[in-house]
Amino acid sequence: MSKKTVATAWLQGCSGCHISILDLHQELVELLGDIEILSSPLVDIKEFPRVDICLVEGAVGTEGDVRKLQELRQKSDVLVALGTCACFGGISGLRNLYKKDEVLEHCYTNVRNVNKNGTIPSSEDVPALLESVKPVGELAKIDYQIPGCPPLPGTIKTVLQALITGKEPVLPQRSLCAECDREQRELLKPTREFIADSVVAFMELEEIDPVKCFLEQGVLCMGLATREGCHARCLKGNVPCRGCMGPTPGAMEQGAKLINSLASVLPAGGLMFMEDIVGTGYRYSMPSSIIPNISRKEEEIDE
Repeated sequence: MSKKTVATAWLQGCSGCHISILDLHQELVELLGDIEILSSPLVDIKEFPRVDICLVEGAVGTEGDVRKLQELRQKSDVLVALGTCACFGGISGLRNLYKKDEVLEHCYTNVRNVNKNGTIPSSEDVPALLESVKPVGELAKIDYQIPGCPPLPGTIKTVLQALITGKEPVLPQRSLCAECDREQRELLKPTREFIADSVVAFMELEEIDPVKCFLEQGVLCMGLATREGCHARCLKGNVPCRGCMGPTPGAMEQGAKLINSLASVLPAGGLMFMEDIVGTGYRYSMPSSIIPNISRKEEEIDE
């Protein structure tokens, strides 16, 4: 069997997904028996080659990202969105809460020590920002997704092995609660009473029960609105889930899924005042939510 040709690329991201590829260590060396990596940000290739499989990391935030993504799509038989930024927009997508001009104004004129001249850089050599950050799938057809911030090395390997052998990669389909070992003593009991008397911020607890469900302690946890597959690493470290694996399959959007799920188990008023609902529920998926579309429609109506 001839080797599959592979390329990796990144757009607007932190390179953490590529670090996850390197975290395969010896397993990456073993994979190289079946694949040949022709292009990567880690090597100096001037022209992107045609390949069987391309893994693209990062969201689309500039006009340069758009041009690069179009070339990747054109020259790749299979395009895989690698990581949550590529799949859903990721952390950088939170800038969609503001208009582009507001972001530039704040970053270059309001933040101290960033630009002493107080001017916004402008050059043909600097790709212009898009009005909003977009997930890869909004501008190009993607064939598969590998969510996670960063994605697990083992998941990357599993998807690559499936593609090498001509099989369909299969991702976990349930919510994170399905692979969480914490005890849910009251959560699933049919009762009209709230399971928690109040909502508390994670850092306000003097002691966090390492066994009991976070929601039953009044702590906002994204597990019920998040796809499983990360092996509940944060929860095992006694930290609530923040949703980096993206929405569960079939959910219209992650933030709405969270609010809908929590409405019956936590005091609604407490949620409004205690937690940053937008920064929590949409931290990793703002660009793929319905909120930007609503904002654009409101602007069209105003015009």
